[in-house]
Amino acid sequence: MSSPTSDNSPVRSGMETPPTPHPISDEVLRAVYASDMEMYPAGLSYDRLCSWVAACPEMSICWSSPKTGILGVVIVLPMLREYWEDLLVGKLKEPTVDAHTMFPHDNKREQKPLAEHVEVAGARQIGNGKAPNGRISAVQENEVQQEVGLHVYHIERLAVEPPTSKQRRFSEIAMEEVTRRAAEKKGWKVVGLSALVATDGGKRTFQRMGFKNTGYRELFVTKVIRRPSYAAIGIGNSPSIPEDAVDEPEELDMLYIYPEDGAGGKSVSEIIGYGRTVVAMSEMTVKRVSQEEGELPSLLMSSNGNGCALELSSSI
Repeated sequence: MSSPTSDNSPVRSGMETPPTPHPISDEVLRAVYASDMEMYPAGLSYDRLCSWVAACPEMSICWSSPKTGILGVVIVLPMLREYWEDLLVGKLKEPTVDAHTMFPHDNKREQKPLAEHVEVAGARQIGNGKAPNGRISAVQENEVQQEVGLHVYHIERLAVEPPTSKQRRFSEIAMEEVTRRAAEKKGWKVVGLSALVATDGGKRTFQRMGFKNTGYRELFVTKVIRRPSYAAIGIGNSPSIPEDAVDEPEELDMLYIYPEDGAGGKSVSEIIGYGRTVVAMSEMTVKRVSQEEGELPSLLMSSNGNGCALELSSSI
C-alpha cells in the first residue's frame, strides 16, 4: 500500500551536502508501519513488514541530510513474476506476500554435472563443454534469469526544505534509485513496476510516471442502518423518529473489486451494494517494461546514471 505525501515543495541542493540513501532503521520502519495502519488497516503484521525489508534490504531505502535528518523513504517488494501478476489483479493480497517463497532467490551461479543438467534460458557451458580428453566436461555454469516485478509498498516524503532553483520530485528520485539497484542485480529481469495507491497524492504521482490502473481495488466500506421509527414497530401512531433514534454506523468492512467486476461498466456503488459508504479506496496500478526494449522504463532511470546522488526534491 503506497502512501505518498503531497507534491509541492523542493529540497536544498547545490553546494550543500546532498541527501544520501541508506538502510531504513527500525525506528523509521516502526513509524512507517504505525502511519500505514492508522490510514489503511489492511491486516499487515509488523513481523511481515520486517521480513520484506530483511529479505531484500537494498530495495528499502531511507534518505537523510545533516540539515533536516530523515527526508523520505521507499519500500519496494521484488516479486517473482508469477506472484506479482497475481498481486496485480487481486488473486494475491499485499499483506500475504511471503518474502521467503515469492521474492527472487539468491542467484548464485550453480555448478552442476552436465549429465544432470536440465536446459534453462541463458545457460551456457564453460569453454567448449568438453574436457581435455575430449569427453564432456563434468561442470557447466548456469545463469538463471528470474523475471521480477517491483511492487512499491510505501513511498513517502517526510521532510520539507525551502525551495531552490534546482527541483526534482522525491518520487522520481526514489524510483530511479530503486530501478538502478534492480538493474544491477545479477539474474533479475524486471518486467514491470506496481503500486497499490491509497491517497489522491499517490494516484497523481504514479499517473505522472505512466502507471495505469489494473482494475483491482480495495475498499473500506460501512453500512449505515437507521433505527426503525416507533410507528414502524407498532408503538404509537406518530411517523416521526425519536431524538434517540440516531443513525449507527457499523464497523468497517473490507471489500474487493476485481478487474472482471468492472468489465460491465458498473459503478462502485452498484458493485458494493445499496446503503454502503466508501470510507477509503486503494487502486492497483502498474507500469510494464516493454519486452522489445528489454530494459527499465527510461522515465524512472537517472539521466546521469548516478541515481539520487545529486538533487532531491521534497515533491513526491
